[in-house]
Amino acid sequence: MSRLRLGIAGAGIAALQVLPHLKEIEDQIELTALADIRRDNMDYFAQSLGRSLACFEDVEAMCAQGPVDAVWVASPNRLHAEHVIAAARHGKHVICEKPMAVTLEQCLAMVQAVEAAGVKYVQGHSKVYDAPVRAMGQLIRSGELGRVTHLHTWNFNDWLIRALMPEEVRTDLGAGPVFRQGPHQVDTIRYLGGGRVRSVRAQAGRHEPHFPDCEGNYTAFLEFEDGTPATLIFDGYGYFDSVELTWGVGEAGKPAKNPDSRIPKARPPGPVSAQEKYAQVRGGNPYGYGTGGGWDMDAPQQQPFFGLTVVSCERGVIRQSPDGLYVYDAGGRRELPCPPPLGRAAELRELYEAVTQNRPTLLDVRWGMASAEVVMGILESSRNRAEVRMQHQTDVPVL
Repeated sequence: MSRLRLGIAGAGIAALQVLPHLKEIEDQIELTALADIRRDNMDYFAQSLGRSLACFEDVEAMCAQGPVDAVWVASPNRLHAEHVIAAARHGKHVICEKPMAVTLEQCLAMVQAVEAAGVKYVQGHSKVYDAPVRAMGQLIRSGELGRVTHLHTWNFNDWLIRALMPEEVRTDLGAGPVFRQGPHQVDTIRYLGGGRVRSVRAQAGRHEPHFPDCEGNYTAFLEFEDGTPATLIFDGYGYFDSVELTWGVGEAGKPAKNPDSRIPKARPPGPVSAQEKYAQVRGGNPYGYGTGGGWDMDAPQQQPFFGLTVVSCERGVIRQSPDGLYVYDAGGRRELPCPPPLGRAAELRELYEAVTQNRPTLLDVRWGMASAEVVMGILESSRNRAEVRMQHQTDVPVL
């Protein structure tokens, strides 16, 4: 197979954010089809790509009739299970956006469908594909610094003051910051901490009056099976941004336009319509940043930061640097450079190599379920004010 033919389920915001990365690896993966209920979205996507695509109004039809070998599921979170199962049923490999699904029942059905069909599954949009996170994991597993003693990850950003549609700020629909941002932190901490989380104790808050139906912050305490503790903190209200702690560089690997928040940030009075959101995206503002937000996309590329992550070990401490890792040990601080970032192209390449080499994927369907279980555990623990035991955890993959 010289090139993998890819169809995208959901030609919305998430898919458009991936478009530049598709162009980076078109020698390995060719985008051939789209499925979306909005024809204008598919037309805009094809125009942006510069060529025609097979377009379908139904994901099932694309999987059954489309010229595709694999499907990237970029539909709303609550539809991930339906669309992954449809792809697997038709023998198509899958990349699925995070979170894998919004209930454990959905996750279990997806696992069964993927494994029964024998197709490859990549849990997509994970920070584990970022080179510094992978390098942290490799250093930990080398044993050079001894065992991990505790892990911490913090992220403060402006997620809740971006242009958000009504369905994007409803936890009951599987949206909001816990479902949308939580998987990034959970994947990273599970990868660095050994994979198997024993229990979750968390508290989440709803403190933005314009978005009363979703959480804007959470604090979670995770205990791994070996007793290692970890904390996850997220705040999406937009007053303070953790880029101040990471050299002004954030998730895009580009300098923030307003790294110290000196410029007042626009605070929307509530959700925007789909028409308003897509007008912003097509106008060059894919994340819906208001005044005082966003990135200098013309600046040189650096390693991406999803907040500040610090790993303490018996004989040292690890955190990211702008170009790789800082390692602190008995010899002082040293820097380990990392390969240039690949962005979303990394998970596309992961699928291509897993298919063409017939090997397991780095983050497979059971990994996706385990991370989704922790994310759901954050919400359940906060709701019931009680510790939640995990039942579906997996080890860190070794390829």
